[in-house]
Amino acid sequence: TILVISLLAGIGGLIVLAAGLGPHHARSPRFNPGAIRLAWTDRRLRGTYIGYLGHMWELYVMWAWVAVFAALSFQATLAPDDATSLAKLTTFLAIAAGGIACVVGGLFADRFGKAETTIVILAVSGTAALLTALTFGGPVWLTVVLVIVWGAAVIPDSPQFSALVADAAPPELAGSLMTFQTALGFALTFVTVQLAPAVAALVGWQWVIAGLAIGPAVGIVAMLPLRRRGGTAS
Repeated sequence: TILVISLLAGIGGLIVLAAGLGPHHARSPRFNPGAIRLAWTDRRLRGTYIGYLGHMWELYVMWAWVAVFAALSFQATLAPDDATSLAKLTTFLAIAAGGIACVVGGLFADRFGKAETTIVILAVSGTAALLTALTFGGPVWLTVVLVIVWGAAVIPDSPQFSALVADAAPPELAGSLMTFQTALGFALTFVTVQLAPAVAALVGWQWVIAGLAIGPAVGIVAMLPLRRRGGTAS
């Protein structure tokens, strides 16, 4: 799988070399350190950044380790090989459901507002994380359902965070602020993904999964002031 994906990525990189610049291409502005300061001093940008970091606290740990959690949970009632196979299938369905949910999330964001939609998605995702943790070693069907629901809810808020930054940023700084946002989010995942199994070895996977709900909770608090009725277009 890794070899095939790496090959496709390499081919994609070569294809980009054959692409020309569009008719409306403009030179990128020079780096402005004030963009970083603006990310903190502007209320809308600061709230969106914090919400995004709460989202990233949860997302990649879920994707990277939920199969391990599910396999160990299923082994309480299934043979190890059967538990592993079902965990792989469940994880595949969960991540696939997230891809579909991104389309639905975008439609809701256009109609009801990006911040409002993001808050709802964070609430569903965080709740699903807690409920999934509570099912550890319990009924297999219930864990399967909750992991799929969690997978569907864990990702569709991601594009909304980028869109909110683009809406709030000055046009000449939008690209820099979105890049800085993404960089901070992935820097956080370097830590969380690596720490998750170490923490699980000490306290158990169910507590690691439950702890992921902290991110959505923080994100919701940060995003609440950005709702339309709070005076900010979203």
